[in-house]
Amino acid sequence: MKYGAQTEYGRLRKVLMHRPTEELRRITPGNKDAYLFRDVVYWRAFQKEHDAFTDALRGEGVEVILLSDLLEGRDRETAARMPNLVYMRDVCSVPSLGAFILRMTYQARFPEPLLVEKAMRRLGIPVALKVEPPGLVEGGDFVYLDRETLMMGFGTRSNEEGLGMVRRLMLGKVIKEFVAVPLPSFRVHLDGALMVMAPDLAVMHRSSLDLYPAYVYNEDGVELVFVEDYLREKGLEFIYADDSEVRTFGPNIVGLGDRKCVSYEWNERIIGELEDRGFDVIRIPGSQLSLGGGGPHCMTCPLLRDD
Repeated sequence: MKYGAQTEYGRLRKVLMHRPTEELRRITPGNKDAYLFRDVVYWRAFQKEHDAFTDALRGEGVEVILLSDLLEGRDRETAARMPNLVYMRDVCSVPSLGAFILRMTYQARFPEPLLVEKAMRRLGIPVALKVEPPGLVEGGDFVYLDRETLMMGFGTRSNEEGLGMVRRLMLGKVIKEFVAVPLPSFRVHLDGALMVMAPDLAVMHRSSLDLYPAYVYNEDGVELVFVEDYLREKGLEFIYADDSEVRTFGPNIVGLGDRKCVSYEWNERIIGELEDRGFDVIRIPGSQLSLGGGGPHCMTCPLLRDD
């Protein structure tokens, strides 16, 4: 099948997702931290909200492919017992080179890449990278500025070894610039603090990104620059998320192309800012989905986008 997704705002054509079921009943007050969930969820309501999201995507012409439809036998049974698979973004990324099978930081998610690798092979998408120890890479740390520029967070869930694997494979081949963004301990992934909405607009949580300079790699070597300055020099303007909004996944928005995107419905101020700039924002419920620690961007693994 045709594949490749190297922007955040190109027209989304195909996406891999995982529909949650009764595996969510495994989460209890005693083990929620081990499962990386913020709190216990009601699985039927969680599933209903996820269905509303996938229905919205399909309504916009996006082909939603479900992980369970690509697995068989014991693999399918195993996937049905893993609550974190709903946040599919972290496990795999699909640039033009092929599938990147990533490597998770916590035990609750260790088996997920193996299942997703089998799904990629079933789809006919070649595996271009398997992150191996000691590398750690989670897909929530990938934010594409444009087709030729990947920004990647590290320090919390992705480490320097994993970052180096991605940079060496991509830089000079399918991207011209690689921006390594060190994250503070309170920020899980880069996509929780930064989202590129259009070639000239980003949603940003400044406090997550202005503590340390980023490393910009290109054919000339490497230089240090703060993220906001770097993006401003590239011609971007900003919608700034505050501390409360970043806690409730304000920047964690998934773009659909044609200035359309999906956000949790309570993200009212940022939605208003986007609409003032000509965006059509599809609002989805997420009172249960968010308890797992993720937003709309987290739940989608784009397989194909237009440039």
